[in-house]
Amino acid sequence: HNYNCIGRLRRYVSSDPGNGFILKTKGMTAGAFMAVQETYSAGAETTYILQPNKSLDNGQVCLAVGIIAAALLGVALYFSMQGAWMVIPFTGLEAAVLVTTVYMQCKWSKQRQVLEIGETTVRTSTGADSDEGVSFSRGWLKIALIDAPCSWHPKKLIIGSHGRYVEIGEFLEESERERLASKLRSATSP
Repeated sequence: HNYNCIGRLRRYVSSDPGNGFILKTKGMTAGAFMAVQETYSAGAETTYILQPNKSLDNGQVCLAVGIIAAALLGVALYFSMQGAWMVIPFTGLEAAVLVTTVYMQCKWSKQRQVLEIGETTVRTSTGADSDEGVSFSRGWLKIALIDAPCSWHPKKLIIGSHGRYVEIGEFLEESERERLASKLRSATSP
């Protein structure tokens, strides 16, 4: 899955004509820092691409769902052969709930956020194409970790200025948010 991340990063970088870059990845495994940092050799621009950790690719997810569905079908056929045919509709319901849940999780895990830190601006965008986003002046930028009202909720990492704020990395773990906040502060300091 690191290869997929680098492939997406290369597609993202290829839109910038002819500039070389240095790629620093911290890994995409559980507990690792999920931000990908790249620095362009032309200028002082830094880009962070944030996306949730995916422990399985799409083929592996389909294989796992197929194995579970086959086991459900086997159990349902066994009990229906024993005369308990009412198991079949409930097995179908179980399979439908499984497929729906896995589909929603796969769709959620495709989200990403892109933070571009330039010499004068900081731009954040979300989505697959990252065309729509919000820009802030680098000199006025505030980066804050806001405590949640309840102790069991995670802190929120927000950036912004002049009353406009955007939450960054809501899918990251608490420690990852804190490390990202510290990296952003050091990257935006004069």
